[in-house]
Amino acid sequence: MNPAQNLPGPDTPTSAIEGQIRTDMLHELYVRGRESTLLGFLPIFLLAWLHMDAHALPPLLLWIGSLVAVQTYRLWIAQRYLQQPDAHTRQRWYLHQWLGTVTLALGWVISFALLDANELGMPFYLHLIFLIGLSTFMLSSIGIDIRLYGGFLLVLVGGTLAVLSVQYPAFLQRYPIVPIGFVIYACMLLVRSRGEYRRTREWITARLNRKQLLEQLNAALTEERNIKEQLRQQSQELENRNRELSELAVRDGLTRAFRRGHIEAELRRLIKGLHRHHDNFSVLMMDIDFFKRVNDQYGHAVGDEVLRRLAAVSQTQLRETNLFGRWGGEEFIVLMPQTTLEEAVMAAQRLRQAIAAMVFDVEGVTFQITISIGAAQLQPMESADAVVARSDEALYAAKHAGRNCVVASPALTAG
Repeated sequence: MNPAQNLPGPDTPTSAIEGQIRTDMLHELYVRGRESTLLGFLPIFLLAWLHMDAHALPPLLLWIGSLVAVQTYRLWIAQRYLQQPDAHTRQRWYLHQWLGTVTLALGWVISFALLDANELGMPFYLHLIFLIGLSTFMLSSIGIDIRLYGGFLLVLVGGTLAVLSVQYPAFLQRYPIVPIGFVIYACMLLVRSRGEYRRTREWITARLNRKQLLEQLNAALTEERNIKEQLRQQSQELENRNRELSELAVRDGLTRAFRRGHIEAELRRLIKGLHRHHDNFSVLMMDIDFFKRVNDQYGHAVGDEVLRRLAAVSQTQLRETNLFGRWGGEEFIVLMPQTTLEEAVMAAQRLRQAIAAMVFDVEGVTFQITISIGAAQLQPMESADAVVARSDEALYAAKHAGRNCVVASPALTAG
């Protein structure tokens, strides 16, 4: 029943929750104690003011100072615990609270013996009513701990009855029901204290359960977000892999240029639309001059590097709408939508010059390469195979013309 006793045992879910309930009960006790202590300064000065004219100032000031010190002590205890709650020292703080509360009750009993001076006047009855009200007021402050509240009532009621029996025997003889009434009222307050403890515990338990449910909900939501994020990442990774697989299906592994099958499919698709709209369309067929010598003299690894760099440089010289592909071996093809033959030849010349400017270094030995290019423009109703064949014929014409040049079909030669 004491919030500070029976510290939690093994760290099981039940003991952990019970320990948290006790901790929160003790916290609530100190919160209420701090509030009641702040309010408790007012009746001290009010009661002192009522007795100002009837008593000497020194004992009055002594009583005021003593009760103010006790209240300040209780306030300090509550404030210190609330600022630095520590489960390992809460028993010690609870003992401080118990000592302060019992001392407070004793201080009010002393005030009854000290201030009324055996006179059954109005101050006596007001003082008696005030003590009854104080016992009720403290129910809302420390009533959630029946041991603490019981100790307070024992000192307050027992001390008051002792003062009455010593200083006011005539009053008790005239009203013998008063001690019985005090005891019965104290017992009723203790019953109320038990109810206050139960209601506060139920409220704290409900609050902890609600907090636990919210934490579980937040954990579930966090887990759901994590799962969604994992699924999103997996989906993105799968999409990237599919894209890579798609790229591998249409891109050459060495040069990253489009594969021949993809170029042929795109060529047929483009030509079908071009015949309907009568747009210009040209094809470049290009081949590295004397590429076999490069492989024989420097090795296939260097030959592969030549193919990679040629493909990279070529694509920087072309428009985004052009499609660059590897036709086979050292032979490459360029599809050029919306391009006339003259424009294709100009682009081929820029491409030839860029390739010729490339320098390769093999263990301190440098060399350069050249390319021959054949160009052909799609004719009305011409098939894909036919325009490719004409560009290939133009390429061979460039080879026979001395290489490192551009030849257009029909007979338009440059370079």
